[in-house]
Amino acid sequence: MFVLGVTGPSGAGKGTVCGILKDFGFYHIDTDRLVPGVYPEAIPQLIEAFGTDVVKAGSVDKKSLAAAAFSSEENTEKLNQIIHPLVMRAVAQQIETAKELGFDRVTVDGAALHEAHAETICDRMLCVLAPRNLRKQRVMERDSISSDAADLRLSAQKPDDFYTNNTDAVIVNDDRDNLKSKLFQLIKEWVS
Repeated sequence: MFVLGVTGPSGAGKGTVCGILKDFGFYHIDTDRLVPGVYPEAIPQLIEAFGTDVVKAGSVDKKSLAAAAFSSEENTEKLNQIIHPLVMRAVAQQIETAKELGFDRVTVDGAALHEAHAETICDRMLCVLAPRNLRKQRVMERDSISSDAADLRLSAQKPDDFYTNNTDAVIVNDDRDNLKSKLFQLIKEWVS
């Protein structure tokens, strides 16, 4: 089983890259989609860290949690310490599901794979980057948030060199036409 971690800042296009990698036979695990499934278990810790406003009607209020968690580097780290271990346990379960389905290649995508120590389960780590203005536009459209909210979210993330210094390769996702051929070359090198 070849496990490829796909990381980079929000809005860089990790999902786009993983969509292309599906064409190369990869099973895709999106850590962002796993997060809601771990929220119920995390509620007591989230309330302790961020207050009762992050939970409404017994469920995590994502907008309130994002506002609290991305308001400072310290709060982002608090969120990471609560959520990452739960998400990585869910990733391991998804990898087992991929094996049972007959896949021999998996992508695990997420902005915080390094902080979650995903390199312990990934054979290779790929960084996806894009210019900040393009990332901001994508985040605003994807999450239906304001320019200020997008700036806050992007500012709370690690700088680009954090990602580039902790991965095996970097792909800049600013030209979709060349993206597939760049990925094909990498996969050809990494997977026999």
